[in-house]
Amino acid sequence: MRVAAYLALIVLATILAFWRGTPGERWSTTIVLVGSLLTLLIVQSEANSFASVSMIFMLLDAIVAVLLCVVAVRYPAWVTILVAAFQVNATLGHIVKLVAPHTIPFSYAFLLRVWAWPMVIAMLLCRVSPNLHAILKARDWPPFARRRTA
Repeated sequence: MRVAAYLALIVLATILAFWRGTPGERWSTTIVLVGSLLTLLIVQSEANSFASVSMIFMLLDAIVAVLLCVVAVRYPAWVTILVAAFQVNATLGHIVKLVAPHTIPFSYAFLLRVWAWPMVIAMLLCRVSPNLHAILKARDWPPFARRRTA
């Protein structure tokens, strides 16, 4: 039931992004949707109990994280940055299990699964909050992060 609800929300976010979203939202939602579907296939085919790290699962998460970071750099908006950050955190969950193999499988599974929901929530919230999907301009960044254009 949770997987069906999660996939339904991602599909809804993708449809809304293509209907009224920015190019960055379209790319982000599409990447998350495809990544989630591939993850679902991997999890079902491997029957992994999260007792160990699935290298293909970790590689897929890393590729999705890199793609989302590229989108966040190309289309800097709060929603693209948030989605990329959540995916990076999900990818780091694999690193935790690699570095600490004695990590309880439930904890590892929780690390991977909990970061998926905030991504979907951020993608849906950007539809009701114009500030989340607006492209960030140089004036929106904190003073220490601004480039000097002199």
